[in-house]
Amino acid sequence: MIQDRKLEHIKICLDKDVNATHNYWDDVVLKHVTIPKKDLDEISTEIEFLGKKLTAPILIDAMTGGHPVAKKINENIAKVAEELGIAIAVGSQRSAIENSNLEDTYGIVAQYDVPLRIGNLGAPQFALGYGEKEVHSAIEMIDAHALEIHFNYLQESVQPEGDRVVKGLIDNLSSLAKKYKLIGKETGAGFDYNSAKLLKELGFVAIDVSGVSGTSFAAVEYYRRGKHGKLFWDWGLPSPYCVLNLKSLGLPLIGSGGLRSGLDLARAIALGADVGGFARSLLKYATKSWQELLSKVQELIEELKIAMFLTGASYISELKQASYVIKGELRFWL
Repeated sequence: MIQDRKLEHIKICLDKDVNATHNYWDDVVLKHVTIPKKDLDEISTEIEFLGKKLTAPILIDAMTGGHPVAKKINENIAKVAEELGIAIAVGSQRSAIENSNLEDTYGIVAQYDVPLRIGNLGAPQFALGYGEKEVHSAIEMIDAHALEIHFNYLQESVQPEGDRVVKGLIDNLSSLAKKYKLIGKETGAGFDYNSAKLLKELGFVAIDVSGVSGTSFAAVEYYRRGKHGKLFWDWGLPSPYCVLNLKSLGLPLIGSGGLRSGLDLARAIALGADVGGFARSLLKYATKSWQELLSKVQELIEELKIAMFLTGASYISELKQASYVIKGELRFWL
């Protein structure tokens, strides 16, 4: 059943409009600097994130796995990540934990020299009995450098077969965070301050904010006969709001949820993110070929460099100091 659901999710994300009604990154305007500091071709996008050197602050974020179709998608993603020196995160590995025949749909990424590989398991499963065995298996499956624990309670609430359990979750994660590099990840509804603060106190090493602006998994479940999906389509916290709200915690932040371009990536970094996570905006390229995905990600990096050039930033550290204006609906949130 999980395997079939994975294929359904891929098809819906490719064929249906499941975006949030409003993309809040459009409410962030970076201020123009008339005279740049360096030539465009001298600008550096290199960073260090979670102890790994990346040539650009890009994470091809959790999308898929657990179905034979997903193996080729993940291979295309891994090949591009190796070529460009950027990070990747696989989709939820639960299906392979429960059916070892599906391990290679994720494990294919370990065959490529990717500087930062991130595994993925769902938070509800840790309230249902997952523990160190499953964490170790997920990490070993892709030779992961860290593991995302995704908090998808909005999706689970509207999913016909959703897991809506929380009891025991925090106690379980508390012991695991002391032994493994865990990243707290939302899946489109955004991370609130108190939840992120709690994970920091447990020992989590980063937060992937994944707020409202991009894919709505309530919308995805609506197309899977989730009767409440339409009502909760736009539920959650805006992605840029989450970045602004959480940066004072001092945890590394992945700005994700609705990023479409290198300009959006620059906006996320200027607000306080360390890297930007791209998922559904890259899915259609990843399903076609690694060459098409490579071309698209190279385009993102070019757009990022232009945004840096026009804000007077020569390095990512300087982009973090760029001036900006907040307008529109995001302004009301602040």
